[in-house]
Amino acid sequence: MKDAIVIKPSLADQVKNAMIHGRVIFFSAPCGFGKTTTAWALLEGKKVYFAAAGEPGFRLPLLRETWDVLLLDQLQNLPEEEQEPLCELIRRSPNRRFFLLSRGTPPGWLIHFQFSGLMLVLDARALLFDRDSTAKLLRLMGGDPTDLEVTAIQRESLGYPLAVAMIGREMANGSPYSPEIDAKVRRELYIHYETAVYRRFDLPIRRFLLEISPFTTFDIELARMVTGDSAVGEVIDWLQRNTSMLQYDGIQRFHFWDIFRNFLQWEMDREYTPKKQRAIFDRGGLYYELNGQSALALECYTKAGDHAKVSDLLTRNAECHPGTGHYEEMERYYRALPEEEILASPALMQAMCMLCALEMEYEESERWYQTLADFAARCERTDAARKQARSRLAWLDIALPQRGVTGLIDTIPKVFRLLTNREIALPPFSVTSMQPSILNGGKDFSAWSKKDDLLYQTIRLPVEAVLGKDGVGLPDCAIAESKFEQGEDVSTRMLALMSKLNDIHRRGTPDIEFAVVGMLVRYQTSVGRALDARTTLESLRKRFVEVNEERFLPNIDAMLCRIDLREGELVAVGDWYRDKAPKDQIHLQTMKRYQYLTQAMAEIALGNSRAALLTLAALEPYFTACQRHIDGIHLHLLTAIARHRLKDETWSQALCQALDTAAEYHFLRPVSCYGASILPLLERCGWAGDPAFLKQSVAYARVQAANYPDFLRLRLSPAESLTSTELQVLKLLCADRSNAEIGAILDIKLATVKSHVSHILQKLGVKRRSEAKTVAEELWLL
Repeated sequence: MKDAIVIKPSLADQVKNAMIHGRVIFFSAPCGFGKTTTAWALLEGKKVYFAAAGEPGFRLPLLRETWDVLLLDQLQNLPEEEQEPLCELIRRSPNRRFFLLSRGTPPGWLIHFQFSGLMLVLDARALLFDRDSTAKLLRLMGGDPTDLEVTAIQRESLGYPLAVAMIGREMANGSPYSPEIDAKVRRELYIHYETAVYRRFDLPIRRFLLEISPFTTFDIELARMVTGDSAVGEVIDWLQRNTSMLQYDGIQRFHFWDIFRNFLQWEMDREYTPKKQRAIFDRGGLYYELNGQSALALECYTKAGDHAKVSDLLTRNAECHPGTGHYEEMERYYRALPEEEILASPALMQAMCMLCALEMEYEESERWYQTLADFAARCERTDAARKQARSRLAWLDIALPQRGVTGLIDTIPKVFRLLTNREIALPPFSVTSMQPSILNGGKDFSAWSKKDDLLYQTIRLPVEAVLGKDGVGLPDCAIAESKFEQGEDVSTRMLALMSKLNDIHRRGTPDIEFAVVGMLVRYQTSVGRALDARTTLESLRKRFVEVNEERFLPNIDAMLCRIDLREGELVAVGDWYRDKAPKDQIHLQTMKRYQYLTQAMAEIALGNSRAALLTLAALEPYFTACQRHIDGIHLHLLTAIARHRLKDETWSQALCQALDTAAEYHFLRPVSCYGASILPLLERCGWAGDPAFLKQSVAYARVQAANYPDFLRLRLSPAESLTSTELQVLKLLCADRSNAEIGAILDIKLATVKSHVSHILQKLGVKRRSEAKTVAEELWLL
């Protein structure tokens, strides 16, 4: 078993480089990560002076003694009086190397070596096994695991070296990997932790570790509230100095290594009674509730068995509109409520009605609406519950996404009269649902754009009164958007709207502020000022972070991605797609529709049109059911582009569908904003609609194509790129020159011309010369 040692190639390369260019290699990892074993393996063939700090007879080597490398284990136990001598030894030994192993992080007295580039710090992540290393160790130990077994072991062990070695020992006799082996190894591992690590801590440290272990991440405030220890910061500082089990994410939050956290929870089940554990979760729930993290608070209260607090929190969440509420995160808690409890509360009935709507369960949503209406009808006129129920019905009349906007022209004045007579009191609204738009926010108001001037004059005051803070600046932003989408010059309106931004910021809501800024960004982008648009967005993002309005950040980041798309910044687009795109078509979250559409754009730009079609297909039923016309235009345009890239001839049907809707409302901008990517399709789609609208769309698209020629640009893969000679041949071919003429112009043989033409057609994915010209134009190769 002595030879059963595996070193990851990446780790070996890092250490080799540090041995050449540096002087100190610092391993920082908890117990069981194989620091000492790894170090000895890496130093094979070297003259090593080994010492373990804090052990009897410990001393540092002398300069005059013969050694190449100092291997110093348990550095966290090094006496203070030995710290400076060690530093001096490192300074005076440029040709020697120092391997320092510690369960703690690098101490401050060594940091200057790291800053000067002389010390490489390797944490536990560097020592974790990858899948190949896991398989190699298992085979070295005498096992013969299958690929499926290696995958399962890697998943369960998380690549933790000691766990992999213990599993390898169990499989060395030919036993297959099984849940029984996993359970046995886990228990042995926990017992090892208990004796080698946990029992060596003082009681206050042990108590802290147990009581904070139920929480995936924590900050000092949570730790203080859960443990009741005002000096908890000192405990955390001690753990960071003397161990590396506690990880810091750089924004004041900490977490344990998963395998050690699992051990602590195992230990807590042995030491703490269920009652005491429930008390810990109850205190954690209070922390999350006070900090507005309702979903986490619910999780804690549920584990604490505190049904009263669960019910109270769900009721208070029902007071929120979808933009600030946590309906989707709390769905399982709402659905777990006894129906009789919901039926006794107008707030909970309202919440169920909206929750079902957000989950696209429209029949169930309408059932809860009717249940609430029946409740209101049964109440006496003097019953306070009647006023509450009617208030929530009025809120739902305006807010339910499946209701559309046709009836709102009558509903809003009616609600205004009820408010004026104090017959109802409305819960908070959001007309944007965190979208950067009024016209296409909580609802799609395309139908109102047909008579926007009249509605602005007649319904502006009732809207402002009904919506309260959310009405500040709303009418002016809405009409500016309406005119903008119809292709009008809105520069004068934008100046007026910007003059109201301070008032919106002071008296209104962040939702309207985001909608106004979103309108400004779209305007700046449309006139070719993408850099200004980016600056505007980044400024708003910074402000929202400062005031803790982080619910808007995902859509702001998606807007920034759309600017990157326009400018052809595919690296940034790829980063957003990898790290921030929703990517969940199975459980569509309707509040993320702006991000889903951005995801489809990114997929097309990154060359994955099939993925884009899957993303768009998931959105279509929702856009249709909730009459989201503007979103539908974008969906069908992107579908047309994606299908065309896949050579699916039905692309023209999708494009004609988009044009039908756009023409009905005279929305030029949603079509033309796709510029170069949609322009050749507009010219060939054969749409039988209004020729004047199509002509305008083409003209506007040409402007955007000039501003952003790389937006969703079709690109050849590196393997398909044309050579310089092939590009010359292509340009002559597209100028309708014959093969003989091309040969004469370029002074090459006819057979060579034919070979070039064949390669060009193959790379462009076409069969005929006429098709090559079309694709070349779409690729901007001419």
